[in-house]
Amino acid sequence: MSHSQDQDKLKTRRRGKELEAAILQAVREELNERGYSNLTMDGVAERSGTSKAVLYRRWANRAEIVLAAIRERVPLPLEEVPDYGNLRDDVCGVLRSMNQNNIEVMMTAFYGLVTDIGAMPLASLIFPEGRNNRTMTIVLQRAVDRGEVPAEAVTPRMLTLPADLARHELILYNRPMSEQTIAEIVDEVYLPLVLKR
Repeated sequence: MSHSQDQDKLKTRRRGKELEAAILQAVREELNERGYSNLTMDGVAERSGTSKAVLYRRWANRAEIVLAAIRERVPLPLEEVPDYGNLRDDVCGVLRSMNQNNIEVMMTAFYGLVTDIGAMPLASLIFPEGRNNRTMTIVLQRAVDRGEVPAEAVTPRMLTLPADLARHELILYNRPMSEQTIAEIVDEVYLPLVLKR
């Protein structure tokens, strides 16, 4: 390799957050294509353009790297929190994002993770530092600011209920939620509860 090629390689080397994001995206892609049982650290390293040594410095095994890929999307990145101008559409948007995230990672990995890690509570796996309700806090605060929802309606349970119902559907049936299911969760269960307060 020439000196200029070495220089080019150094210039394009990713570090820190950029490298981690590339690795976790590679994990999601590997899960989609190969499933959890066929996911390997070699495959993730190759897809992300890094080495196995780099992976093993951050994650001890396949289960840890898959959990990191799940946790990266929970809660939603701030720029992806829906803002359609009304509570109904915002909550539907949150559930659609959750649906997509679960299709990409959780549904292909859940049973393999349980096998590798053991019967730990799901909350301990996804929220090792405690549950973060940032997405629904933002959505409900906007609804309060618009006058759609009284401030006293924003209780801890109202912050967790949509995701809890969606997670139940996804794990129970091991398939993505339909638009009808999302609408039923929001229209028949969530909105009547939060708006009647």
